[in-house]
Amino acid sequence: MAVAIMQPYFFPYLGYFQLVQAVDHFVFYDDVMFIKKGWINRNRILMQGNEFLFTIPLEKQSQNKTIRESTVSWGKEFPNKFMNQLDSAYKKAPNYTVVRELVEQVLHRKFESLADLASESVQATWAYLGLEKKFYQSSVLSVSNDHGRAERLIEITKSLGESSYINAVNGQELYEKSFFKENGIDLHFLKPNLNPYPQGSTKEFVNGLSMIDVLMWNNKEEVVQWVKNFQLI
Repeated sequence: MAVAIMQPYFFPYLGYFQLVQAVDHFVFYDDVMFIKKGWINRNRILMQGNEFLFTIPLEKQSQNKTIRESTVSWGKEFPNKFMNQLDSAYKKAPNYTVVRELVEQVLHRKFESLADLASESVQATWAYLGLEKKFYQSSVLSVSNDHGRAERLIEITKSLGESSYINAVNGQELYEKSFFKENGIDLHFLKPNLNPYPQGSTKEFVNGLSMIDVLMWNNKEEVVQWVKNFQLI
């Protein structure tokens, strides 16, 4: 039984969902500081065969706020402009109608907090794929944020009654397995496997795009298999 703890991203890439698949308990790390120009409120899709970076606009965007304290700027520009961009990018994709409805379903709830909007995009996608998981938000778990970075991850894992923690592969630069082991937790890292797939008229496959792109071009059964295609190291 394992735990993963990750900042909530808005319709993140396939590797994020592989991390969800790898664990029994998935915690959205929503009470840590928002990082500007990161992937929390931004991602890439394909627009006429070219990479296009979309952004969820925020009210008074600041790195002095947590993700939970960061609020979405709803208005004339968003979500209408974003939905028009999806229409332009994917109107010829085989799953355009159902995936557009999925995105609309998430946006229709108009969450004030970016944390809630982003985590809902992950949970709604998971449900769309017919999968189940126990999701949590770190802000409502009774674990103090006064701990050091590694120490808090350990305490959150223990608070859920587990002794195994899985981090994204780039976490190898931050965390030592030996330190976690000394504190009663087995640490593993997830190395994603990202399958190429047809992307309409694009000549060369563009990897690591938002899950929106994956879902537009592939059926659920294929995506479920890809979600399970990873390595633990």
